[in-house]
Amino acid sequence: MVYLIATIIVLSILVFVHELGHFLAAKSVGIRVETFSIGFPPTIFKRKKGDTEYAIGAIPFGGYVRMSGMIDESMDASYEGAAPQPWEYRSKNTFQKIFVTISGILMNLLLAILIFSVMTGIQGISVSSNEPVLDSIYENTPAAEAGLQSGDRIVRIDNTPIHSWEEMAAYVRSAGDHEIRINYLRGDMEYAVAITPMLQKTIIDGNLKEVGMIGVSPAVSQEKAGFFRSVGQGIKTTGYWLNMTFVSLKLLVTGQESFKNVGGVIFIGQLAGESAKAGILPFIGLIGILSVNLALLNILPIPGLDGGHIIIAIIEGIMRREMKIKTKMAIQQAGMFLLFGLIILAVVNDVLRLFR
Repeated sequence: MVYLIATIIVLSILVFVHELGHFLAAKSVGIRVETFSIGFPPTIFKRKKGDTEYAIGAIPFGGYVRMSGMIDESMDASYEGAAPQPWEYRSKNTFQKIFVTISGILMNLLLAILIFSVMTGIQGISVSSNEPVLDSIYENTPAAEAGLQSGDRIVRIDNTPIHSWEEMAAYVRSAGDHEIRINYLRGDMEYAVAITPMLQKTIIDGNLKEVGMIGVSPAVSQEKAGFFRSVGQGIKTTGYWLNMTFVSLKLLVTGQESFKNVGGVIFIGQLAGESAKAGILPFIGLIGILSVNLALLNILPIPGLDGGHIIIAIIEGIMRREMKIKTKMAIQQAGMFLLFGLIILAVVNDVLRLFR
């Protein structure tokens, strides 16, 4: 039950913030919003205020804002053959269309910045020591099997002097899975041990590479952060996850990473449940990370996503006329077909992951 509730909370927050961005932007440029729904039909609650029907759907894994004069997931083309009206999306200029379309993405990024800024203000900023002194030794790793302990100071690797954590980590990574000889100080005594690092995949310069790891980490201290430093760190952390999401997509497209690792709602549910059990900060941290993921995925130039609508708006701006309704419908249908295919792939991967 914890996993289900956590999943609903996570997805509802992400969708609400995203759609609120579209809603507020549409209102600001005079576009009529016909429906603002959190969740998909069947509808369990709805109320009309002004021109907009506000609704909550029984299926809590999404939501939508339906604007007048826009071909979206609803596939509503009832205005075909009619002249553009002032309150319709299609009557607006290119910049207004792009603004309305990109606002959901911007809201997700702002949410992530807010979350990471608040977390930094509460937790402070983690600063890792650059001294080559071991702090944590992880179980079932080469370091643990070799008997290394917290407090050991690495002084040499293969007779190469080690003066900092960066030097030690770089040497181990470059060694791959080849045996290395580590000299370390424990108290006043120096010892030596032979260790064969394990290979682990990591992202270096935007590419997936296998490097050597022995399973240790340095001491970490927390520095207090004021308002401006917290916001700066929030922006920095958002940028980090934005880059990580971009690199992950690049690895999938280039074949460096398998599509078997694509996750869906079940996988998100697992992450949400585990983070909720870990505490409120890990839970809201996950919301921040997923908000960045949602922002970047939506900006992709794929029909059906915000990025696809932006491309259409730019093309119409260049042509100085509206695309044919049939063409827009065909583009939207192709995009929805692709998205449904990705959803099915993600669900299949989730199920297989559960069995594994």
